[in-house]
Amino acid sequence: LNEGFGGAYERIAYTNILKDLAKSYGVKKVLELNSTYIAGVPAFNSSLLAVAGFDLTVTVHSRDYIDALHAWEIAGLSRRVKIIKWDDDFHTPFKTGQFDLVWNHLAVEHYANPLPLAREMARVSKKLVVTMTLSPFNLGFIAHFLWHKLTGNYWDHGIIKNTLISTMEKLHKKAGLRVVESGGTDDPPTPDTVDSKMGESMTYLDALPAAISKRWVWTAINPTCQRHWMVRWFWFMERRYPEWFRRLTAHHLYTASIK
Repeated sequence: LNEGFGGAYERIAYTNILKDLAKSYGVKKVLELNSTYIAGVPAFNSSLLAVAGFDLTVTVHSRDYIDALHAWEIAGLSRRVKIIKWDDDFHTPFKTGQFDLVWNHLAVEHYANPLPLAREMARVSKKLVVTMTLSPFNLGFIAHFLWHKLTGNYWDHGIIKNTLISTMEKLHKKAGLRVVESGGTDDPPTPDTVDSKMGESMTYLDALPAAISKRWVWTAINPTCQRHWMVRWFWFMERRYPEWFRRLTAHHLYTASIK
C-alpha cells in the first residue's frame, strides 16, 4: 500500500473535502460508484472514509475486483466496506435514495456522455453527489499529455473537456441536482505526474537503492503519515490559497451537489 507521498497526500486531501461535506449534510451511508479509475491502489479511494466509520459501499470493475479485495484485506479494513463487483455504472443494483452521499474519483472523464452516470448517482443518493476529476490545468498534466502525443502512446486519462468544473456543474444540473460547492483539491506545490513511473513504481523511489527506497513508506491510512509535518503543512497552505488559485494549480477538481 505504499503510494508515495503524492498518492498519500492526494487521498488525505480529497477525503478532507468529503468529510467536511459529510459533516455539513449529516452523511452516514456512502457509496463510491465506480472506484476503478485510479493510478495507485485499486478501489482504495474511500479507505479513509472507512477508517472514519462511515457505512461504506464501493463498486469496482471486475478487472480490478480481486486486487481491490486484497488491498482492503491487507489494510485490515475489509470488514468496514462492502465491495461489489459491478461493470455497469448506468444501472446499479441499489435502491433509490439508498445512500446519503454518492461520489466517484476520475470516472466522469471516461465517458463521452457521462449524463447517465450522473443521473444514476442522483437516483441512489438521498442527499449529496460529488464528482472528482483530474485537473487539466496542472503543469504535470500538460507535460504528460504532450508526452503521450510525442510517443504515440494511447491516451487513457479520459476526455479532457469532461474534467472541467464548468462541465461537471452543467452535468449535475442536467441530472436534476443543485450545485452547492466546486473547487480544487490536492494542491501541494508540485506538478501532478499523473501516471509517470520510475522502475514501474508509483512511489518514484522504489527504483533507487534499498537504503533510499525503503526509508519512506507513505500510506494515507497510517496515522503517522497523516500527522507528518509535510502533510499538515501542505493542507494548511492549501486551505489558504485563493479559490481561483486552487482551481488552476490543484491536482484534482470537484463539484458537489444536493438533491
